[in-house]
Amino acid sequence: MSNMVPDTVKKKMQSTLERMREKPGFSNRRGQMLMFAEVAKTIHGVYQAEHEQHRAIVIEGQTGAGKTLGYLLPAICSAQKLKKQVVVATANVALQQQIMNHDLPLLRKAGLQFEQAFVAGRGRYFCKRDAEAFATDSDTPDLLSDQESIKRSQQDRDVVEKLVRLYDSGKWNGLKDDYPGRGSLDKSWWSQINANRDTCSKRMCPYYNECAFFNARKDVRDADIVVTNHAMLYSDRLHVQHEMRLLPSAEDSILIFDEAHHVRDSFRSSLAATLNLADLSALDRNSGRLISHLKSLITGLQLSVGDMEELEKGMRDDIKGMTTASNHLLLSADVLLEGQSLSQYKKPLHRFERGQFPQSMLDTISEQLQPALDGLLQSTCRVLDKVKEKHEQAVADDSRLQNYLASCRNLQQQLQASLDACVILKAETNSKRGIAKWMLRHSANRVDVSLHATPLNVGTQFEREILSPSFATIFTSATLQTLGNFKSFSQQLSLHPKDGVQFLVVQSPFDYKRAECLTFSHLPEPNFKNEEQHTKAILQRFVSDLEPHRAALMLFASRRQMQAFADALPKSLQPDSLIQYSAPRDSLIREHKKRIDSGKRSLLIGCQSFSEGLDLPGDYLTFVGIAKLPFADISCPIAASESEFVQAQGLHPFSLIMLPDASRRLIQCVGRLMRSTECHGKVAIYDSRLQTKGYGRQLINCLPPMRHSVITEA
Repeated sequence: MSNMVPDTVKKKMQSTLERMREKPGFSNRRGQMLMFAEVAKTIHGVYQAEHEQHRAIVIEGQTGAGKTLGYLLPAICSAQKLKKQVVVATANVALQQQIMNHDLPLLRKAGLQFEQAFVAGRGRYFCKRDAEAFATDSDTPDLLSDQESIKRSQQDRDVVEKLVRLYDSGKWNGLKDDYPGRGSLDKSWWSQINANRDTCSKRMCPYYNECAFFNARKDVRDADIVVTNHAMLYSDRLHVQHEMRLLPSAEDSILIFDEAHHVRDSFRSSLAATLNLADLSALDRNSGRLISHLKSLITGLQLSVGDMEELEKGMRDDIKGMTTASNHLLLSADVLLEGQSLSQYKKPLHRFERGQFPQSMLDTISEQLQPALDGLLQSTCRVLDKVKEKHEQAVADDSRLQNYLASCRNLQQQLQASLDACVILKAETNSKRGIAKWMLRHSANRVDVSLHATPLNVGTQFEREILSPSFATIFTSATLQTLGNFKSFSQQLSLHPKDGVQFLVVQSPFDYKRAECLTFSHLPEPNFKNEEQHTKAILQRFVSDLEPHRAALMLFASRRQMQAFADALPKSLQPDSLIQYSAPRDSLIREHKKRIDSGKRSLLIGCQSFSEGLDLPGDYLTFVGIAKLPFADISCPIAASESEFVQAQGLHPFSLIMLPDASRRLIQCVGRLMRSTECHGKVAIYDSRLQTKGYGRQLINCLPPMRHSVITEA
């Protein structure tokens, strides 16, 4: 492989860039030029020495640097030369849509020729076969639903019938996110008409050639660039059989992680497991239908599965064993969650210290639950294997048999997931392998309890499963450094210079001197004991700080304090307030902009999620208030387990985990103010620890270079 970027790639990038410069509003950004060069060099192996494993680069493209075009142009041009495909994985739908509908069209208008495809999770695609069955049949094939809740209303069936007609007309591509009608498809019945891999009959389906999911696969095969999300990428690489994968193969992929600060957490989530006792309870209640559907499938296809009575008896015995084990686990939940109340802000939770279950629970899972689940799975697979042998075409021709088969495959999926959860729940933890384990009650219903397990140190597996197989990998986000370096991010994902990984910071072009950051030394220190006092102190300052501003955002670390603040606002400000959770986020933002456009004042009040992806440039936002430093919630079982795991190794969790994470989050919060070259205003951080604690200066030094003022008295 050549160790230089080919001239043809350079010329294609240059000619595209020259045509973009002719467009009104396009501005040259020095940082973007740097990204063009460094991304191209990385992809073509310029930095890869003979002994180094990876073609990879980590880029912090600060706000306004133009990072999206900064990686798209060199990646597409390089992929076409190398006969590879670009796969861009983002953390949310909003950025996917921006790339598909704004950034890629800009490149195409500049004369760059390429094909693009959008890939969502399989469950977001419409299945015409199942939709037609839904519209004509009032019974659901879901064996895990209660009998009284399974009837399909005529109204729902009419809506689904309209979806079929819309899809047939060619006015909808079958992707949930692209639905052109009013409202959304976030309905309880969507899971019964989507493209479920466990109910798909593939080429046997009469609608295979017009299937939304398989059409998406065809688009991917022909695409130079594929836009997807983190979760879909991990699912496709880790959990999907090769012939059912949507995305290009790893060795043919130039993989780009946008919003890369989410990568470690999203990868953890892909490896996490949940054992839902409510699902097991529902399976017990509906066991009669389960066995009835299996028997109907056997008789309908005349399957040779041995003694039917023996099969039925074995399944009933296994269901009984499963229920007994589940009840034992519920008794443990009653003890471990005793005294905890269920509220709007908090669910009863018990974290298992050091990831260790009580021996009685381990015995219940190992000796009772797993054998019962395994027996049920073997019986179900015994039937499904016979169907797969030679009867799939017969099923494809009979909608009733399709329902029965869908029931059995759904059951198979649930049983396998439960068994997988048992394995990780039982897994031992040690100094090299940390696992967060906890129990959660979701409602007042006694059986509505789940057991959870999430691996903590996933960097080695990420490198093995995602990074190493890929042809080249680019990680980028506006905030990847913590406390002024990449150490935390690189350790989380096992990204090291010795393996060929490059690191780059692209500075923001914004004039941060147009903004001021206020910190306070006299306010009460924010902690749980004096939260009420701290909230009152914020209110007193906030009213005066807000005075010259019409567009404001107030951010909180907890929903509880956010609501207390909103409830205590002066009456004069309450009509101006838009509070998170009172309406969908997009609706709140639209209303905020509408108010500002009409000359009114608008105050957005929200939690941590409002510190990301909120783009309010210019006069849409001139004041940002931050209630307190965004340290991780110590009640979060994953954060608590991670701190415990680090401490057990003789290390300091505050300096290694909590402080770096707070630094990144604080930069994100402060960064809400400056979104364009026209932005200006003020940020107020109502947390005295920035002035009274030794680590405060570290955090301040890592903030964008705004003018800084310290308020020492009320």
